[in-house]
Amino acid sequence: MPSFHEVQFPLRLALGTSGGPQRRTDIVSLSNGRESRNSRWKDARRRYDAGSGLRSVGDLYEVLSFFEARAGQLYGFRFTDPVDFKSCGPEEAISRQTSGSAPATAKRGSSG
Repeated sequence: MPSFHEVQFPLRLALGTSGGPQRRTDIVSLSNGRESRNSRWKDARRRYDAGSGLRSVGDLYEVLSFFEARAGQLYGFRFTDPVDFKSCGPEEAISRQTSGSAPATAKRGSSG
């Protein structure tokens, strides 16, 4: 059973959401007064509150229907963040990004 539904969260409702990237960091105060920090997640995860985008009872039922179709949190879905929808900065053109850092002639496992 796939864990992802290829469906888009309604953009009209996504425009009014709040939220964004979050990180999980544990901070432990040591007996010598210093701190030890540990990041539990390698990358940031996004969390959004769709409640702030609801303007009517119809919007509420649309969101409830959408999440019921996903069985709550059981299935993932597409969500477009209108502010953070590119993998580059806001002024940078997507075409200027590189998709890899190794040169095309590099061989995996070779040592020089």
